[in-house]
Amino acid sequence: MKIKTINSLIAYTIILLLSFNLSAISQDTKQNKMPTNIGFYGGAGLNFHSASFYPGITTQSGTGLFGGIIGNFPLTSKFVISGRIGYFNLDGIIKNNEPSISETLDANLGYVEVAPILNYYFLEDKPLYLLGGIELGVPIVANYDYSSSVDPNIINFDIENKATRLALALGAGYNFNITKNIFLTPEISYRFPLSKVSSSDLYDAWNVSQLRLGVNLTFSLNPYEEQITPREEYKLELGSPELSYYDDKMMPKPLNKINVEEVQYSELFPLLPYVFFPEKKAVPDPTIQTLAAQNEAGEFTIDDLNPDAFKINTYTLDIIGKRLQENPNATITITGTLDSKELKKEKNLSKERADFCKNYLVANYNIAANRINVVASGMPSNPSNKNDVDGDAENRRAEITSDNFDLMKPIVIFGDKERVTNPSMVNFKSEVITNDTLDSWKLVYRQSGDEVEVFSGIQDPGLITWQIKPNQLKSTSIPVDWEYTVKTKSGITKKLNGSIPSDYFSFSRKKSENLPDKTISKFSLVLFDFDSPKISEKDKQIIDKNILPVIAANSTVQIYGYTDKIGDFDYNKNLATRRADAVKNYLATKVKNVKFESYGVGEGVQIFNNDQTLGRQLSRTVQIYVVTPKK
Repeated sequence: MKIKTINSLIAYTIILLLSFNLSAISQDTKQNKMPTNIGFYGGAGLNFHSASFYPGITTQSGTGLFGGIIGNFPLTSKFVISGRIGYFNLDGIIKNNEPSISETLDANLGYVEVAPILNYYFLEDKPLYLLGGIELGVPIVANYDYSSSVDPNIINFDIENKATRLALALGAGYNFNITKNIFLTPEISYRFPLSKVSSSDLYDAWNVSQLRLGVNLTFSLNPYEEQITPREEYKLELGSPELSYYDDKMMPKPLNKINVEEVQYSELFPLLPYVFFPEKKAVPDPTIQTLAAQNEAGEFTIDDLNPDAFKINTYTLDIIGKRLQENPNATITITGTLDSKELKKEKNLSKERADFCKNYLVANYNIAANRINVVASGMPSNPSNKNDVDGDAENRRAEITSDNFDLMKPIVIFGDKERVTNPSMVNFKSEVITNDTLDSWKLVYRQSGDEVEVFSGIQDPGLITWQIKPNQLKSTSIPVDWEYTVKTKSGITKKLNGSIPSDYFSFSRKKSENLPDKTISKFSLVLFDFDSPKISEKDKQIIDKNILPVIAANSTVQIYGYTDKIGDFDYNKNLATRRADAVKNYLATKVKNVKFESYGVGEGVQIFNNDQTLGRQLSRTVQIYVVTPKK
């Protein structure tokens, strides 16, 4: 390997070593610079000779010692002037290996060194430094042992015009304080030659670079008191808990009690005919699409679904598969779509997504392949915001359409005797005050010691909203207990706990106390396209078939409009109002003399998890409550 190549590799190695952060060293913060100190330095060097003043010359590395007196004089907390006076040698062997000539020159070169060096402590909390400076060497020893196959009698050899050496020194070191005033400092440095061994034109092509490994032993002029900056004490505090609910106009109010009422209740959930896919993938995201027929034991049944819109719509393919079995003459079209980035590169991906859905239905529900039409598309016909990463996630999907209403109809859950709560939504908030990093948090609601709902995460949750499902609380007036736990990375744990009183109103209690009774029907059926308040023809059909028959002359119809979190808050509130008004106006053309109440909530209340693709889609909705007093 040529000497220049060796020099380059060593230089790159030093740069990498100097860039390395020794993060494993003690977490206590120590003073970076030393006080003024003097002492001795010494070590060994590896010398790299480069000479080309004869054809055929090759060189070998040599070794040499160095040592002297050192003084360190701090300028600031980061910069220290280090002056060195000493001696070093640059021994090495030069050979001429031409076929007809064998010559060897064993050189012993010694210099008096004067080296002004600047040390830079580049880390705040560790005594590691970089060094750079000039090495000035005055030649005082120049002995040569020469042998030649041409003339063996030549034993005296001398090189004229020995030059003063000038080299650039670069390296690094680390201070260890042995006692209060004694320091041991290992160093590594590399000397890049800026001058030649001789100023003679005959030997002008001879220079020497050197890799030094050494150690400095120095003594401070004044006793050194190590300065320790204690590690910052981590703290964690939780603000006073705030429990609230939303009144009929969706205004937040302090929560004092939960009423559990036994009523005749029914709820209809929308079927969102989309299957969502990860970026550049043709297999659905398992967090938002469950493949029950493929992964779960037992036969899939729609009636056993959890009464939760989000969970219901994670079974889209299985619901469609079951309904295709029940409607043997029905057909569907599956359209695969792409996000804005995939559109430019992944031309076949949309068809692969549609084919996945088709193959799943054929393999797991024995649906004839000719009943399923596959279409490969680009962006969806009604895309979400293509300039937003959340919008792109929604555009990576397969859309299922059919002219058969029974395939796409809502999921209906009826109950003659259901327990519903007022309020049906509980908010919890406690400010997390810490100078540490959160590790986890957990909010648990219990009744009679049994867990009824659990929320958890790793980031400050802000407002935690609990939508209480029908029958989730017990038929008792026992309070609902809650416990909120927050833990930080350093291991600090804080807990808050409390109780929410509850009151249970059964059918028999309402009758004995002559309390008003009612039926409640809840509909989360009407879903809107992104940034649209327009009711689709399919949703008008759903309203006609499912909602209008429930409305009586003495009913109160409450309509709440929602949006996803994408976009401006005020704009979304206005959009939510337009959605609620659109449904109210449509219903008003169908039924007369009924009390309507409509409210635009927007993204202020997130009824579904908006960090999930499916949750944002389901949030573009209105929820309709039809409350009818019993006579």
